[in-house]
Amino acid sequence: MSATLCGGFFALSGAGFSRAAEPEQFSNSILVFWFVAGVALAIPLWLPAIVPPRYPRFLKVCRRVCAVLLLFPTWLFGTIVGNNVGRILSGFSFTPIALAQGLVLTGCCLVCLFVLLWPEFRRHAERPPQVSGPG
Repeated sequence: MSATLCGGFFALSGAGFSRAAEPEQFSNSILVFWFVAGVALAIPLWLPAIVPPRYPRFLKVCRRVCAVLLLFPTWLFGTIVGNNVGRILSGFSFTPIALAQGLVLTGCCLVCLFVLLWPEFRRHAERPPQVSGPG
């Protein structure tokens, strides 16, 4: 669900910008480009879900790499929130819809980052404490 939200928002925003910037050159190839860009942005959200658990080492590496890659969309959507909060604090008008979208998308990315790294946190928390032997 988060992959659809984040990738879809990115693709629709890009396509909307392309249509507004150059409406006379807008074509289906531009829509395909933004669709592919949205899928690429969402790769860290859906790739670990399709890796089979019978390859635990590959799954572990995939989770870690996707967690690092997920920092980019988190930063990207977080800047929407930061800019709107900055506008609120400076007294300028802000866009409530953009703030809500930024909050939802940043929240989705942060939740997905937590879900990706949860097995790592759990493994470190379940380790028994080291007890030194006699002597």
